[in-house]
Amino acid sequence: MSFVTQTIAVLTTNLRSIRHRVGNSLVIVISIAGVVAVLISVLAMAIGFRTTIAGDGRPDRAIVLTRAATSEYESSLSRENFGVIATAPGLRHDSNDKPVVSGEVVLVAPLARKRNNADVSVTLRGVGENYFALRGELKLIAGRMFRAGTQELLVGEAARKQFAGLEIGNQVRMQDGDWTVVGTFAGADGARESELIADAQTVMSIYKLNAFNSVFVALKSEGAFEEFRSTLTTDATLSVDVRTEPDYLASASSSINRMLQLVAYAIGSIMALGALFAALNSMQAVVAARGVEIATFRAIGFSSGAVALAVLIEALLLALCGATIGVAIAYFAFDGTVISTLGGAVWDSQLVYSLAITPSLVATATLLACALGLVGAIFPAIRAAHSNVADALHAT
Repeated sequence: MSFVTQTIAVLTTNLRSIRHRVGNSLVIVISIAGVVAVLISVLAMAIGFRTTIAGDGRPDRAIVLTRAATSEYESSLSRENFGVIATAPGLRHDSNDKPVVSGEVVLVAPLARKRNNADVSVTLRGVGENYFALRGELKLIAGRMFRAGTQELLVGEAARKQFAGLEIGNQVRMQDGDWTVVGTFAGADGARESELIADAQTVMSIYKLNAFNSVFVALKSEGAFEEFRSTLTTDATLSVDVRTEPDYLASASSSINRMLQLVAYAIGSIMALGALFAALNSMQAVVAARGVEIATFRAIGFSSGAVALAVLIEALLLALCGATIGVAIAYFAFDGTVISTLGGAVWDSQLVYSLAITPSLVATATLLACALGLVGAIFPAIRAAHSNVADALHAT
């Protein structure tokens, strides 16, 4: 018989005998299913976080911060600074020839999560009058715009769904009294939908602030960035850093993103190690239990390679079964689930985002499952390939 025919014959016999050793097979399937389900779910959190943060970034927008500040919360720009920034070259102007800029302040508002009534902090952002012109992807979907000089709020749709007390007409208790929710906005599925926004001048007045945290600007084009940046960074009256919005968002969220990835890979590594030993022990037990049968194949002329390959393929098929179950668990339990975690504009505030079980995640987890199955079966396969009838009969 050819090598392929021998391999198929041994593999067919192995698979038919699974019903007599269900326990060992289930150990492999269940352990790998657990690894795949957990790894996909935790990685989906990291990817969802990164995708939501990146959803706000546009290369034709820039942010101005105090030099050396790593986030908006660490930055302080005076009203005079704002005036200089708003007259810099390279800015886009609206139909009234006003520069499309927004001086912004970031604070937090105390709220409760709907799901468990837990106390959380949500980003409160004071924005300029050109906020929606600057961020054309955001639209008012219910209610009306807040009025300058009043304690009125707009809430992001993601925040409204996750946190209590954010329906139109509700009062949000903050410093110096209640603020009224007058509208809801949505768009782009980015981090801005996790925020509350209000008139920046009103927020600064009530919170007794005399400086903005940041200034966001719309550029004429992506190519206008260098001219804008160079003008501001060489101005002796300013001490600022200028970055494109995607660059800033990637940098500001990097620490939390690294933490989520570290957690994912740490948990995945521990569980993968357990699954590897489970596969190794189970396949060793299988080979030992079928020692006489495997040795008989060798005695009647089956090659060692065919016997070893059949054992590896059996382990691979069991791993694929586990991967399929793990993917199904992760998909039906978590795909589309909306969660909120730390990571808003003020990094101890909440960011709302959804989990997506993507094809790339499924492929990565499946490849890992196959690798675990194959590595766990290598030594049992070598043992099977070198078995002989005399030793097998002596062992029994």
